[in-house]
Amino acid sequence: MLTMLLAFALTIMVIVAIHEYGHFLAMRLFGVKVLTFSIGFGPKLLRWTSARGTEFVISAIPLGGYVKPLDKRDSQVGAHEAGQEFSQKPAWQRVIVYLAGPAANFVLAILLYWVILLQGQLSVPPVVGDVAERSPAAVAGLQYGDEIVALGGREVQTWQQFSMGMLRFVGDKDPVAVDVRDELGHERTVQLDISAWSNDLEGPMFELLGFAPRPLPAVLGKINPDGAAAQTSLKEGDRIQAVNGRAVSTWNEWVQTVQAAPGSALELEVLRAGTTHYITLTPEEKTVNGERIGMVGVQIGGLRNIEYGLVDALPAALKRTTDQVTMILSSFGKMITGNLSVKNLGGPITIAQAAGETAAIGFISFGLFLAFFSVSLGVINLLPIPMLDGGWVMFGLIEMVRGKPLSDEFLMRAQGLGMTLVFALMCVAIFNDLMRQFT
Repeated sequence: MLTMLLAFALTIMVIVAIHEYGHFLAMRLFGVKVLTFSIGFGPKLLRWTSARGTEFVISAIPLGGYVKPLDKRDSQVGAHEAGQEFSQKPAWQRVIVYLAGPAANFVLAILLYWVILLQGQLSVPPVVGDVAERSPAAVAGLQYGDEIVALGGREVQTWQQFSMGMLRFVGDKDPVAVDVRDELGHERTVQLDISAWSNDLEGPMFELLGFAPRPLPAVLGKINPDGAAAQTSLKEGDRIQAVNGRAVSTWNEWVQTVQAAPGSALELEVLRAGTTHYITLTPEEKTVNGERIGMVGVQIGGLRNIEYGLVDALPAALKRTTDQVTMILSSFGKMITGNLSVKNLGGPITIAQAAGETAAIGFISFGLFLAFFSVSLGVINLLPIPMLDGGWVMFGLIEMVRGKPLSDEFLMRAQGLGMTLVFALMCVAIFNDLMRQFT
């Protein structure tokens, strides 16, 4: 629980701070005086004032933030400050100020993806395992051992990419084109009916589609020089075929066999470059959580290593960000048309749980979550709803076309309507959160 709360607070503070800092920088660029830069709402926990007179605040409720400029509509403006007042700036400058917040979120996502991609990714290849009879996968013609190489015309290299790619088709009823390569290297395209999953997005995707990822084979990865395996002739890339005459086909079977034999000699049948070798291995005895288990010091193999250089990681990061923008906008469109239920909206509880789970896994997973959430916040704020940045951008563009500003009365009414709509959406999201917790 503590990890979840800390991760949630960190997520909100980082994403909101970046968003508001975008507005802040744009205001400074155009000579607007900023009165307050706040992260959070409610009681002020920390506050300090800069040399330029801006009060920086961290408040108790981490559910948003704001930047308050000098504006004659809600502040006293002295004669010497007239040039720093926001509402009198040209419409195009105000439009840029409103766009700067979402733009900062997109830049953050691109930078996070860029850093993560530079680390390289060891991921599970998207190879199909068992296919359930008469399931959508079986009807489409998917078979055990097929490797998915493209989904809807876009390249797929890992199961993670497949899962993320499926989000583009959330709510769709039409079959999706899946390009696969069989174990002999022959490629074909199948049409996968995803309607069962579209009708039950809370359910397990693979189970609803009728197939499972193939378990990783017992292939050795990096060998620890201080482990028991390093004392034998085992090499990275070796495939364990049998132990003590018993066939071993998956990595999990191999791990269970090793852990069950602390200090006992194991006779291995190993396949290396088409040749079978026979090697004796004795797992070291270790005590983990009070239990004696065997360990040999090898990492999992059979993973796909996707590496990017300093330069080519940038367009890859940009593509991930634009793909997510497209997917989120498409989801909103499907909600409007009724192809996707509003039950899929998530609120603060969903965000907190996701933040806690990814933070517990590690930096890479939490970084991916931060990037995705940053993109989501940027897209949501660009929606043309009064009160959100997109609404003010829309009004600014209308002013530029009309050649004169909209009336204050109209803007106040529009903001009230927008606030009501945003509040209603938040209520729906929170209700969905609670329903997920208690059903």
